[in-house]
Amino acid sequence: MRYVLYGIVGQDSAECPPGTSLLPAHGLAAVVSAVEETSSPPTVSSLLAYERVVEAIHARRAVIPLQYGCVMENQSAVVRHLEDHRQEYGAQLARLPGMTEMGIRVLWPARAGAVPDFPASPGARYLASLRHRYHSANALDGEEGQLADRIIGLLSGCFTEQRREVASSGQRRLLSLYFLTSKTGVERFRSKARQIRPPSGAKLLLSGPWPPYNFAGSPE
Repeated sequence: MRYVLYGIVGQDSAECPPGTSLLPAHGLAAVVSAVEETSSPPTVSSLLAYERVVEAIHARRAVIPLQYGCVMENQSAVVRHLEDHRQEYGAQLARLPGMTEMGIRVLWPARAGAVPDFPASPGARYLASLRHRYHSANALDGEEGQLADRIIGLLSGCFTEQRREVASSGQRRLLSLYFLTSKTGVERFRSKARQIRPPSGAKLLLSGPWPPYNFAGSPE
């Protein structure tokens, strides 16, 4: 029986969302559900259902959220994965209790350069866009870097860690900033973020709170 992994939590976790179960080992536990083997590409509905499960876990406890598509062949493989990465996962979980992720995106006219050609299938296109997004990390130009610095300075004291990246999106350029902040500090973060004035012609979007995908990368 194959298992899809949603996230890694502490072994003392006592409950999980409906349709999932906990596989504990080595002081950790994987939140999983049994799946049938299939070669079909993911659908938008399956991706959204996956994200809803991760969000439900995040609402209850600290979790290392895993990206869609992490599937293990059996329970033994899940246990081996936890054993192989127990130190990394343990260190990550130690940073996450009471924390959540907030995001700020600035959309402005695209710089010169080709826009990536993503697959036609909605699910495959979603995954391809994620790969492109992460491969574009840290590729900020001077203006984008200066804007990111100004936003981060304005939000000083509202987060413990931050990440930044830029990518092309259609005919626009997308600057994404991610912040690890306390769940109790979300409203303060939002209040300060509303003071941000984007450059002329740019649009700003505030999002979150979300599971901390950008601050809890899973091992390969």
